[in-house]
Amino acid sequence: MRLGAFFLSLSVAATLSAGAARAQNATVANGEAARSHEVATDTTAPVKQPSYFNWSDNSITLLPYGWGYKVDPSNQSTFTFEHVHDSAIGDLFLFIDATKYHGSSAGVDDNTWYGEISPRLSLGKTLNKDLSFSLFGKSLFEVKDVLIAAQYERGEDSDAAEAALVGIGFDLDVREAGLLGPLGKFKYIQLNLYARDDLATNAQHGFRDAQITMVAARPFTIGSARFLVDGYFDWILGIGSEQWSYHINPQITLDVGNIWGNPDKFYAGVELDFWWNKYQIADSSAFHTNQQALSLIFKYHL
Repeated sequence: MRLGAFFLSLSVAATLSAGAARAQNATVANGEAARSHEVATDTTAPVKQPSYFNWSDNSITLLPYGWGYKVDPSNQSTFTFEHVHDSAIGDLFLFIDATKYHGSSAGVDDNTWYGEISPRLSLGKTLNKDLSFSLFGKSLFEVKDVLIAAQYERGEDSDAAEAALVGIGFDLDVREAGLLGPLGKFKYIQLNLYARDDLATNAQHGFRDAQITMVAARPFTIGSARFLVDGYFDWILGIGSEQWSYHINPQITLDVGNIWGNPDKFYAGVELDFWWNKYQIADSSAFHTNQQALSLIFKYHL
């Protein structure tokens, strides 16, 4: 009896142990299945992180032939690469020109290059403040943002063409109720007020001069054709050791890409280049430095 009871107790214990194991395995399996169901049914969209760049653009421009240049040979061709972007902290513009001179004298370089880089730090964006204002009720412009502006200029010959600039910039908008009445919507208007340090060899170094720069773009239409007028002016005041200079460079182009349904991609037209006291060299009867030049222009946005 004791032996039979012993085997009976072993059989009961084994049965209970197996049942407990099956119950534990079922609990684990049910838990894993529940977690798998939670993962499968979690449709929460991931949080999209804001991009540093709001937008950017690269373009190449060809001036195949131009007439009327001063100081340099009168006839020129220029190839330009431009980059511009707007970011979470400001904006940046840079370009580099490669210029070919036609009809250069023997022994004189027939090509050159020149470039600028212009970063600006937005106070409105970095401080997360609305800095827009207008000076008075009938003010032509409304200020949309205030920026710390800088610029570096460099030519092939740094002894003759190199400068550093720093100052304050403004993003502007033309007010519909401004002094001149409704002028329509500009694509952009920027005004920068700089202190200027000419780094050329013969110039007095230090921020001894000032420069005012404005850039703007205004699209318009004639019938179904789309056009763009854009450009800039640089006014070096000449309050330091160097001569004053005023350079205005408008472009009038047709949006050719729009004709075949691809707008804002390819433009063609003319560029005007007016420059008084070019390169800050005083105009005189012996050496004319006041320039009125005209070029064909083709611009493609990459």
